[in-house]
Amino acid sequence: MKKIILISALCFIALMGMAVAQNGSASTNPTMVVLKQDSGTNITNMSLALYSAGQDWGINAFSIGEAVKFTAPKPDWKLKQIRVLGWNGFNETTLAVPSPSNFLIEVRDENLNLLYRLADTQNAYFTLPAPALIAIDIPALPLTGDFYVMFYDRSTMRIGVELENGTGNSYQYNSMYSDLIPAQFKIDNNESTKVNWVIRAVGE
Repeated sequence: MKKIILISALCFIALMGMAVAQNGSASTNPTMVVLKQDSGTNITNMSLALYSAGQDWGINAFSIGEAVKFTAPKPDWKLKQIRVLGWNGFNETTLAVPSPSNFLIEVRDENLNLLYRLADTQNAYFTLPAPALIAIDIPALPLTGDFYVMFYDRSTMRIGVELENGTGNSYQYNSMYSDLIPAQFKIDNNESTKVNWVIRAVGE
């Protein structure tokens, strides 16, 4: 059974505007289109939890990414930013910052061919008193049709997962076998439920 850490939505209220803006100037551009496969823009009203691939995959978590499928709204739509709800577990009381380690972002086409890859330390983006939606700018990447954004937390941090309103567009991606596995959890010992990774694609 997959394991999750439930979090209170109240902890997002003070951080939402700050976190999105601090890492991406494109977040304030009115021409930008935000693609999402979760239920809404107001994270404080969503049923959320935190997840790391290491909880289920152990030493194999390095090759497991949280993946979301999107469709470009027009041909040659340019992806310019990726937003991820995440946290590195920063302890605000002791000001203890976790040991730095890399996360990985990939963009793949509908056939899972690699189009773009970015690795960076989790502490550069996700060192905040609570989980927050962080904007990560990337070079403009023209896309047409379906594509996937993969986020490999590599057990160095946790990312947000919506526990309700599953769209069927969230997966776990095993890069060793190019295998997409539907993202499902057993919640309160009930039947498996589709969930949504809170990963968004932004462009124009």
